[in-house]
Order: sequence, then C-alpha cells, then structure tokens
Amino acid sequence: MSTSPEPRQLPTPRASRPWVQGLLTVLIAAAAVYLITNHWLHILDALPYLWVVLMMSMHLFMHGGHGGHGHAGHGAGRPESGGGASHVH
Repeated sequence: MSTSPEPRQLPTPRASRPWVQGLLTVLIAAAAVYLITNHWLHILDALPYLWVVLMMSMHLFMHGGHGGHGHAGHGAGRPESGGGASHVH
C-alpha cells in the first residue's frame, strides 16, 4: 500500500488534421497567384531591396558555423583531408 499520489497523465496533443494543412497550402498558393498577377510591378520594384536583405541575412546567419571573419590561421593546424569537397568548417 503506497501513500504517494499517483502521477497525472498529461493529455496527448490532438493529431493534426491533414485537411487543415491542405487548406492552408491552397490558401497560400491562391494568395501568391493573386499577388503575382495583380501586383507584378510592385514585386519587380521590390526585387533589388529583397536581394540586399537576402544577402545580408545569408552573411549574418550562414557564418555561424565557422566563427565568422577575423581569426588568423583559419585552416592552420588542420590535417589536409585529401579531397577539398568533403572539408566542413
């Protein structure tokens, strides 16, 4: 006979309904078609700015894997792996 309370069972999350995901996909696709067909000139006007934002974002977030710029001897002290394509830094 145990005097400790029994642990509570947490409710399991409901399974995602597949039709909800399909409906969202269709709505997003319809919105994209509407924006492209009716606002094409606005999209073309924004492309240079989107390109700059994309490049800045890639530079900020993609350099996280190797410590960024400015450290001397980036490849110094590492043995050569033989084929340059498999080298991950």
